[in-house]
Order: sequence, then structure tokens, then C-alpha cells
Amino acid sequence: MRRRNITWTWLLSAAFMVGCGKQVPEEIIQPDRMENILYDYHLSISIGNNLSYSDNYQKEAYKNYVFEKHHITEAEFDSSMVWYTRHTEELANLYKKVGERFRGEKKHMQELLALRENKPAVSLPGDTVNVWYDRKLYWLTDVPLANKVIFEIPADSNFKAKDAFLWSADYTFLSEGERRATMGFNILFDNDSVVGRVKDITCSGVQTLYIKPDSAFAIKSVNGFIYYMDRDSSTNKPGLIINDITLTRYHEPVDTMTVAGKDSLVVEQRVGTDSMAMEKKADSVQSVDIRKDVPVRMNPREMRENNATDHSQSNRPQRIKRRN
Repeated sequence: MRRRNITWTWLLSAAFMVGCGKQVPEEIIQPDRMENILYDYHLSISIGNNLSYSDNYQKEAYKNYVFEKHHITEAEFDSSMVWYTRHTEELANLYKKVGERFRGEKKHMQELLALRENKPAVSLPGDTVNVWYDRKLYWLTDVPLANKVIFEIPADSNFKAKDAFLWSADYTFLSEGERRATMGFNILFDNDSVVGRVKDITCSGVQTLYIKPDSAFAIKSVNGFIYYMDRDSSTNKPGLIINDITLTRYHEPVDTMTVAGKDSLVVEQRVGTDSMAMEKKADSVQSVDIRKDVPVRMNPREMRENNATDHSQSNRPQRIKRRN
């Protein structure tokens, strides 16, 4: 009985150790605490990398602040990182959680920026969608702070490669004489390449710009501008009214003709294969019938013997039946 109890004790202990997984030594920073340290550590490095050259000395200060915040030394951090590096599974779990926190913070910041700028965090899905989120009515004058419209729309999951864009606005010049405005917009791709259009506006009416890129790279953002210029700044002129601004995104249409052509080609190939099989079968049957009439090739000896046999049969007297 006692031996049986000891056996059960060992089995339960082994099961407990397996369930707990790999134990982190006490002298090593524990995973929950290490996760917070790594989050702040990489945040400080990111801030330091965006500093100007003259402020590079602050990088070390940001890093030291992380150690002071979590009440550890750089040596303790380094020794713990050595242990986690040797145990890759634990390190992968740590960085998975850190990455999820950064993605959550990024999403939260995008929502806050969308609320501040009064725009949706994500554009509407669909093949044809107006992605313009800003005001639709502007009054531009020759005053430097009120003579332009500038926008930038970052791409989201609803933007696709080779999307086309149509930027449209209704211009109304309020003054006579020489007047001019310039509108333009660009599409920025993930590989930092840019495609854009610019147009000079000299009369009232609806003006448009259209871009259909042929790049297979993903779209990073769409940005544009409208500048109003008045060469005669000696007098105060009413300026320019811009109304009904839209920026329409068009997904690249699916080539249904190509798809239908491929399907019909498959059907034609299938029909052609079947007809060829039927012809082949008919030919094989016909060849069997024709083979019966094909003459047999014989050597001279066989031909002489065959002729002798035919001659003897032809000279044999035939019995004639007498009719009553």
C-alpha cells in the first residue's frame, strides 16, 4: 500500500512539472515583467531613432530611463536577455505579446486621429467609393494662410493595388480679370515610387483629375493640394469658392471576358477530345474490317505450291448429276 502511494506521488509530481512548463530561474526577470520592460525598451529605441543628429546624445537617456522606471540595471537586463535568447520559445512568446500591444496602440492612435480630423478610421469597402473625408466647401483668398487646400489620405485594408482615383471639384472664381488656381494629387506606393497629375484652373466650372496607376505595388497613401494665386495683390479680391469636392476610388474590374474565354476553351478542348476519341474508335473498327481483304504476302515456293493445288483442283473431273 505504501509503495502504491509513493508511485502515485511521483506520477502527480511529474504531471505537475509537465503542466507548468519550463521554469524561469529566480535570478532572471520573469516573463510578465520582462514583457513590460521590452515594450518600453523598444519604444525608447524608436523615439531615439527619430531624433535629429544634434539630439543623438538623448538616445542613451531614453534607454536609461526605462531601466530606472522598472528598477533594474542594464546588466540584469542583458543577463536576462541572454537566458531568453537561449530559450527561443519563451522569447517568441514574449515578442508575440509585445507585438500585439504595439498593434493595439497603433489602432488606438489611428482612432484618435480620425476623431480629431473628423474622418473615418477605415474607408468604406466597395468597387466605387468616395474616400474624401474633409470639408466639401472652401473659400480661398490671396492671404497666405487661406490660399490652399492640402490633404493626405493613408491607405487601409480596403485599398487595392492598381486602384484608380478621380478627384473632382466645382470651382467658382469670384473676381474678374486674371485668376488662376492649381490642383494636383499624387499616389504614393510602398516602394516609395510616386505617380501624380497637376492641372491649372483658369475658369469656373467642374474640374477633374484622373489617375489609373499600372504599378503592382500596394498603395501607401493619396495626397493632393489646391493653390489659389492672385498676381494683383494690391486690392482685396473675393477669391475662389471650391465646392462639392470628391475623391472616388475605383477597384480594378475583373476581366469577365477572359474568364469566360478560359471556360469556353476548356469546353472546346473537352468536346474536341471526345470527338477525336470517337473518330479513333471508329477507325479502329474499320481497320479490323479492312484487314480481312488484305492479300497475304507469300514467297515463290508457296506461290508455286498454291498454283499447283489450284490447277489440280481445276482439272479434277466433276460429277454431273443426271436429271430425271
